[in-house]
Amino acid sequence: MESLGSTHKKQNDNKDDDIISKLPDSVIGHILSFLPTKYAVRTSVLSKRWIESWTLIPKVNLDDSLFYSPKRKKSVGKQYFINFVYKTLLFTQNYSMQSFSLLISNNYDLTLLNTWISCILKKGVKKLSIISNLELPFSALTSHALFNHCNALEELTLWMCCCAIKVPPSPFGYFIFGSLEVLKLDGIIFTIDESLVIHLSKLKKFETKRCSWLSAHDVTIEAPLLESVFIQDVREPLSCKIKFSASCIKEFTYCGYGSMSQPIVLSNSSATRNASVDIYLSNNGSSHFHETRPCVFLLLKQFSQVKWLKFHILVVIDQPNVVVLPKFSMLSDLDLACVSGKVLLVLLQKTPVINTLVLKDISSIDQELLNSAVVPDCLASSLQVVKFEFVNCDQHELLLAKYFMENGRVLERMSFSIRFSVVFSSKVIEEFKEELYSFKKGVSSAILEFDD
Repeated sequence: MESLGSTHKKQNDNKDDDIISKLPDSVIGHILSFLPTKYAVRTSVLSKRWIESWTLIPKVNLDDSLFYSPKRKKSVGKQYFINFVYKTLLFTQNYSMQSFSLLISNNYDLTLLNTWISCILKKGVKKLSIISNLELPFSALTSHALFNHCNALEELTLWMCCCAIKVPPSPFGYFIFGSLEVLKLDGIIFTIDESLVIHLSKLKKFETKRCSWLSAHDVTIEAPLLESVFIQDVREPLSCKIKFSASCIKEFTYCGYGSMSQPIVLSNSSATRNASVDIYLSNNGSSHFHETRPCVFLLLKQFSQVKWLKFHILVVIDQPNVVVLPKFSMLSDLDLACVSGKVLLVLLQKTPVINTLVLKDISSIDQELLNSAVVPDCLASSLQVVKFEFVNCDQHELLLAKYFMENGRVLERMSFSIRFSVVFSSKVIEEFKEELYSFKKGVSSAILEFDD
């Protein structure tokens, strides 16, 4: 005889089954979309009612690594994935597609991959991500689909080991991506035969890493709503000039590796007044800053009205080169790393209203240099906070700290963040602190702070 509890449980289970059975196919498809597409298909076969629901999933995620296993021959897993991709492209409904993600980590025929990507681009998805560690050149058909069939695309991510894309000719001289808001490119090499204008009326984020634009002509990015720009590692010496027509930039970051040969031009430099600008340069085997100088100085000149600037220079830069830098008449926050004492003093001369200065790994400074240098105006009128980061408690850091305390008429606070490798040298730290406090008594009322 069944207990009252078991009877009640069966009634509840039946109610749950009734609720699930009444769910629309589109809702079931939405639920299944939270799984990798492979598992969404497997789940849909659990019920006759769900058997076609996977074709309505709004998010497709195809990852070929899920189809390979130690128990299965590689060739079998490869064919299994190929068949699955074709089935997905054939049966999924275009009108319900919100996002499509394709992750490729194994070798396939390039014609096959281009066929898949062309089909995906023509599906009218809103969010597209293609990630691969292979060298994957786009065919003419795929390139045409990218530039002519992506009007609905809102977010595009192409992360490749190396992907060559030849921009197709345009009868109008421009391409329009009317819905694109986020663009992330990595490892893309564009080849362009003519001047190119790309209209991106809704673009807010532009990010490129290890990309090149090979052309004898300029490329113009028209993006009136663009807020964030990130450019890393322009490698090709034949890269063309990139012009940004944007008036809302809030964040601009450039990371270069010793040979910045691609000019970056802002059509409205005054519109970057409230932008936070980060410039990172490293030598990457090169030891001469003159190779990067023209484009770097052109770039910095366009940010002469910004209020926040990070300038990290891991290349050799001498004082004469810094002298030709623009005057940053509105700069209030300056973050410097890996520059010499001479360069630091010149930059301080060019930042008359600076309020906060952050220093990392400043080298090559001595008492004679500090005694002979003209005291920058900012030390007497505006500089209130100096932060030393990754401090080694070295003599040149001590000299520089004393210089700021002695000449900083409005200095309120000076902080020191001790480098981790020095933290355990308590004697060195205590001697550093003692000498600073002893010097401070007679020259400054600034608060000294230490973070060990």
